[in-house]
Amino acid sequence: MTQTQNDKVLRYLTKGASLTAKQARSRFGVQNLRARIFELREEGHKITTTPVTFRDTGAMGVAYKLTARKSR
Repeated sequence: MTQTQNDKVLRYLTKGASLTAKQARSRFGVQNLRARIFELREEGHKITTTPVTFRDTGAMGVAYKLTARKSR
């Protein structure tokens, strides 16, 4: 069975890790993490957004973290 990008992102987030767009591109080939997060939220997953500053560039971005899985 082939995993979708949403499956890969959700599986990663369920490990308690946070995920940035840069990480999602390099790990899973996800070009639009914001859209994947929107879809996961639409499915009922509780995902928070936290502002971050990237050390290497000083640029601002966001990290996403799963706070609760959807209720069945």
